[in-house]
Amino acid sequence: MPETTCLLIVDDEPDIQSLIKRYFSKLGFCVVCAGSGREMEQMLVKHSVDIVLLDICLPDTSGIDLLPRIKQHYAAAVIMLTAQAKTEQRITGLNRGADDYLPKPFDLAELHARINAVLRRNEHMADKPIELKKYQFQCYTLDTQTRSLFNKNHEIKLSPAEYDLLLVLLKNPNTVLDRDYLMLTTRGRPASAHDRAIDVRMGQLRKKLPPKSQKTALFTTVRGGGYMLNATVQVT
Repeated sequence: MPETTCLLIVDDEPDIQSLIKRYFSKLGFCVVCAGSGREMEQMLVKHSVDIVLLDICLPDTSGIDLLPRIKQHYAAAVIMLTAQAKTEQRITGLNRGADDYLPKPFDLAELHARINAVLRRNEHMADKPIELKKYQFQCYTLDTQTRSLFNKNHEIKLSPAEYDLLLVLLKNPNTVLDRDYLMLTTRGRPASAHDRAIDVRMGQLRKKLPPKSQKTALFTTVRGGGYMLNATVQVT
């Protein structure tokens, strides 16, 4: 792991900060810490952060509320640290653009593996040439240059994860894509047994992109198979 990789731990528990910092410093990471949303902002300005480990429960705000700002103003990926029982919060975090999540308590080796997966994905995306294409399907247009989705002249806001998932489906129309393939392609890691990330993002896409006709669903769930986009796609 390059020494320039910078990890920002945003957690108000000093013991957790210390534990993670010791572990990843030995692995060659640059590790900085913040105990609140305000301190996080200061660290993001001061350091070139690659990964933010963001706890949901902070003394001055919620990590969920900080997510959109991080994604809008900084290039850092975000892994949410959440209490295991709070499934709804994890789902909300994914919907707002989190790259991954890990329930507390967690194993440091698993956290390391998830960080590596996110970094590999980001490096892979950075190495790709910018795709200047428009995907037209039903009444929608996805512009890859601006990463924007339109229904005629109306823009539909997508999170980065929703955009990535939709683009994969558009590149493989009328083809069943299983969850492992979708996770590997969009998140850089296979889906675990109880991982609902793809299901959550598909649910959000269904809400944001209703079908042109009620008789034919735009997205189909194939039991034991995965998901499929039911549409003719024109690429310009």
